Amino acid sequence: MTLSLRERRRLETARHIQMKTLELAIQNSLENVTTEEISVAAGISTRTFFNYYTNKEAAAVGAPLPFRKEALTTLEESNGPLADDIKSFLDQHIKLMTGDEPILNVIGKVMRPNEKVRGIMEEFLASQRQDLAASLEKRLNDRHAATALASSVTDIIRRAIFVWEHTEQMSLNAALDIVWEGLITASTLLTTSPPRA
Repeated sequence: MTLSLRERRRLETARHIQMKTLELAIQNSLENVTTEEISVAAGISTRTFFNYYTNKEAAAVGAPLPFRKEALTTLEESNGPLADDIKSFLDQHIKLMTGDEPILNVIGKVMRPNEKVRGIMEEFLASQRQDLAASLEKRLNDRHAATALASSVTDIIRRAIFVWEHTEQMSLNAALDIVWEGLITASTLLTTSPPRA
């Protein structure tokens, strides 16, 4: 999908506002930052700020990268091994997220202490889980399994970002691989471990 010049400029401005919000929040704590200060730092009017975001918490979250419809359709329609298809889906999504590493590097620090920011992010993640669960349900014909897998996949992304954020010299892809291996090991233990005596 090719974006028009106007759409690209709008995305760039939104991202710029988000970065300035995060920078100020890291310096002063988001609770102590005003929309006026964010507007000045971003070189825009307060009115322009509100054309992009409803409040400073929404500006801190920005527009997280949604799952691509094409990737969801591929996951839904594939006949390959489910684990391989989910890993491929995750690899593609993480690859797209690498362009957002400067934001990912600070958003967790702003989000963790701020309940409003966490709530906005959780709403976004819930929407992502629903989209993914719908695709997986079409493939699996099992709503409960699809919902459980969708929750696991969104949690894998969250955990990969956390591992990447807290491990020096690690790529986001390497963090994903570590978290993925943990899930595969846990899944194997659930299906093969003998009962405790």
